[in-house]
Amino acid sequence: MAEMEIDTSEVKAKYRFDEQKLDGYLSTHLPDFSSRPGEALTVRQYRAGTSNAMFSLEKGPNKCVLRKEACDPVVPGVNSIERIYEVQKALFDAGFPVPKTLLYCNDVTVIGTEFYVMAHVEGRIFRNVLLDNVSPAERKAMFVALIETLSRLHSYDIHKLNLTGHGKGKGFCQREVTTWKKLYDRVAHTDVPEMSQLADWLMNNLPSNDNEECLVHGDFRIDNLIFHPTEARVIAVLDWELSTIGNPMSDLAYFLIIYFWPHEEPIFGGDKLIRFIEGAPPLEDMMSIYSQGRGVDSPVRDWNFFLALSCFKIAGLSQAIHSRFLLGNSSDEHTIIFANMVKPLAEKALSLVKRL
Repeated sequence: MAEMEIDTSEVKAKYRFDEQKLDGYLSTHLPDFSSRPGEALTVRQYRAGTSNAMFSLEKGPNKCVLRKEACDPVVPGVNSIERIYEVQKALFDAGFPVPKTLLYCNDVTVIGTEFYVMAHVEGRIFRNVLLDNVSPAERKAMFVALIETLSRLHSYDIHKLNLTGHGKGKGFCQREVTTWKKLYDRVAHTDVPEMSQLADWLMNNLPSNDNEECLVHGDFRIDNLIFHPTEARVIAVLDWELSTIGNPMSDLAYFLIIYFWPHEEPIFGGDKLIRFIEGAPPLEDMMSIYSQGRGVDSPVRDWNFFLALSCFKIAGLSQAIHSRFLLGNSSDEHTIIFANMVKPLAEKALSLVKRL
């Protein structure tokens, strides 16, 4: 995954496994990885990904990517490797842009956990979610491609995908509030009254109709997608750990929350949003493109709820990332950036629900 090459390092000590044993397994189950004279398996670990560890595998001209269970997942209980493999395989078979799955292994004696292998996708990944290193014209085209991809995802029939068991579906919003509140309460290291206020507001303002059942990505944002090397076209959507069956408006609001992000605060731990990016389509245009693609009404019902839920979710995830550092499961002391996002996000959510 082209731009991810700069994000690889030697395999960290706690994630190391028997590479020779893996090589033997791959040589047996993946013909392209059969041993040839002078070719050895090279394993590197991607720095990206806090839910499931991800590794670059290279052998001669062949490249692929391996995902295994994390030693310390940010959100326990959502990182089932088999579950992620199944949704990714179903989408690839349906023609949706995801990396092709190559194999799933439930034999924990190979590398210590279950894992799956997918094809390497050559393209561009933008760690800066503001896309400020492309021209305004290309940035606009990329935003349109992103919202069209999301609309396409939500247009799939989960029955035809054979993914009805991927989540509980109806009652999704209440489960989301409960899930993220439990996570936040477990990892919070300081009292933030605004988070409690926000949790109460969300629980008391659940959508009256929460029966829609779509495949929801759960973490749909710019740095979880691969663009074509030269075109403003999405060629792969990554990181399906948080995917489930539920209300698609949660994905839409989560993606578009950058239009409401607190100024001067880092976006997803990255650059600050001092002014919104030149060339990005207006919010109303993004909403219209999405609605037309799915053939649904615009504006979105309960839009303030879904925006507030997105802030609550991101705040919980941010606190969880910092908690890994506090527990000694991460050496990145810069995770304090994520902890410092919690209060501003909760404040922004509370201001949105009062204003909208």
